[in-house]
Amino acid sequence: MIQKRPDVIVVGAGPTGLWAAAELRRAQLDVVIIEAATSRDPRSRAVGMAAGTLETFATRGVAEQFVDSGVPISSVHFGAASTRLQITEELLGTKYPWNICIPQVVTENILTEYCAAVGTHIRWGQRVVGLSQGDDAVTVTLESSTGERSTATASWVIGCDGGRSSVRQLAGIEFPGTSSSITGWLADVLLKDPPSHPVSVRGPTGSLLVQRMGKGDYYRMAGVDVETKHFPSSTSPTLEQIRSWAKTLYGTDFGAHSPLWLSRYGNATRLASDLRHGRVFIAGDAAHQFFPAGGQGINTGLQDAANLAWRIAAVQTGRVTGTSAKQLLDGYSTERRLAAGQVILNTGAGLSAFIASEPHDVAMVTIFSEALQDKDLNGKWALRMTGFGDPIPQASAEQDPLIGARLTHVKVRGTFDDLHRRMTVTNFVLIVLDLVLEQTMKEAVKPWGAWITLISSEDGPSAYGDQWQGVTGILLRPDARVAWVGRSSLSVSEIAESLATALQGYLGDGEILSAVL
Repeated sequence: MIQKRPDVIVVGAGPTGLWAAAELRRAQLDVVIIEAATSRDPRSRAVGMAAGTLETFATRGVAEQFVDSGVPISSVHFGAASTRLQITEELLGTKYPWNICIPQVVTENILTEYCAAVGTHIRWGQRVVGLSQGDDAVTVTLESSTGERSTATASWVIGCDGGRSSVRQLAGIEFPGTSSSITGWLADVLLKDPPSHPVSVRGPTGSLLVQRMGKGDYYRMAGVDVETKHFPSSTSPTLEQIRSWAKTLYGTDFGAHSPLWLSRYGNATRLASDLRHGRVFIAGDAAHQFFPAGGQGINTGLQDAANLAWRIAAVQTGRVTGTSAKQLLDGYSTERRLAAGQVILNTGAGLSAFIASEPHDVAMVTIFSEALQDKDLNGKWALRMTGFGDPIPQASAEQDPLIGARLTHVKVRGTFDDLHRRMTVTNFVLIVLDLVLEQTMKEAVKPWGAWITLISSEDGPSAYGDQWQGVTGILLRPDARVAWVGRSSLSVSEIAESLATALQGYLGDGEILSAVL
């Protein structure tokens, strides 16, 4: 039984739920994490972490723990096409310009320890079986692993409880889409003769991926076999089958032995009709489902958490109220449904390449592989696969193309660390790049000053990407996405007016905000 009413109940102790809880706790909210399982599953659904997720972790000073536990990779496959997507510092403009191989269970263990460090813990063996909400609270009915029932009430509930989400169903949020039509296979195994680099290959009989699972001894082998791709996910492959498939496609079975996990997974594809219903939100697999490719599931969920937490914190602490609060919270669903829809397109296209066996399908994959040799196109797809290519909602045709984009190619005093240290879950960050306009920008944000961290020209900010040419100032949201940019083509009055308008759009009336604080 939960004795004290928390601000937020997070349902689900996977990566999405853990990060949402940690962010909310860093905003000084009381958070309880509810998990139906009685203990952590030692198996790892995901074994990849995108550079975009590492950048998010870096803004809170915890990225190094993941980097130290993973194996960096500087290229990723798309549908096992022969041309890999290249990940470089020039392209990403971040401290960690690479993806890493890291088992999901390791990620979850690190995040669990982080949650404990900031003051929130998991209540294991508690399943949500009922939910009701009023104007100012949500009450959930919990059932323990022994069948005992209790209730808990909070101001907000976030369902991060997977594809079969109880929270989503109890809240009445629809989950339209398609069921699995094909299945792939996976095996976590030891290899007597491991490859020296990640393997991604496809052929007439199917496709094969092989990569190391972090810094441990196990490797993840995965793929689709043409003859068995219609087998149900309940039918696990055998080690002998996996060896045979690998040998056919790559000429060796790598000496695979001692399987930790043999399984099948499907291509069910769904996107929730809304990610918010009143005081209930959903995130991660509870909100979207697609074919697992390149760790995009776990990384999309973590970006959901980053996008949502600061909004709830702003409203729960009274910093944003009334119509502005509704708009701020609704913005989560608008932005993340658009982003998830793009990932669904990406994974669907990748799957088509992954399973191509008919001559016309193979021809399309061959042409696409050739097209990916173009640096610009390769970079565009690499940005999508690393978490930096989310589509951005367009409020109007006049909206600056950088609004909503993730911050990259910006340093303070020559480092990313100095920039990251200025970022928090509660504050916007104003980066002044033009000394002449500094006072103008300071005056424009004064009504919201208590929620603004200023990086002045004296702090030595530098923006070195082509996208920043002609930019005089950058306003960042707490999730490190661009809220506003000033340009040299704007007059002084236009700079001041547009900056104030951007802040008002997120936070409402600055005078009210200052009074609350």
